[in-house]
Amino acid sequence: MMSDPIQPPAARRPEEALELLCQALSDGDLGAALAQYEKTALLASWPFTASQDTDGDVHDVLTGFMALRLPLAMRIVLVLDSPELALVVCERRVTGSDPEGEPVRFTGHGCAMVRPQPDGSWRIAADVWHVGPELPPYPPEIPLAARSDAGWREGQGGPPHSY
Repeated sequence: MMSDPIQPPAARRPEEALELLCQALSDGDLGAALAQYEKTALLASWPFTASQDTDGDVHDVLTGFMALRLPLAMRIVLVLDSPELALVVCERRVTGSDPEGEPVRFTGHGCAMVRPQPDGSWRIAADVWHVGPELPPYPPEIPLAARSDAGWREGQGGPPHSY
């Protein structure tokens, strides 16, 4: 088997690693998607399950996602970067029908730790994906019975503070 002579693009900014990943997954290019991760990248998904093998579970998770054959939309929410590490928070969304015609609607916030490489590019060192169904815009109301836990202290503020 001959390898592709055209190398996948390299991210020159932390957020570009996620943008290139999104584009590669939408295009069905597994090689370009994996190229955005470090060899020992950590991938976690909700519910939280983690792996540290790019050739194992990261590969399998991305392959499973690509089997949906749906485009991935992504919006960068926040980038906190330093010369050695960056945290990129994003929102990812997938909407459409899977190959069997079943409706698919996933959305959620995720984040990635991205590191600069010796060649000046940035690669994903750790990534968290929300893989559940789309969440309602507001969290569901917590029943009063659940609020009786010791941690809940609604309405017990005491007298106002004075300085």
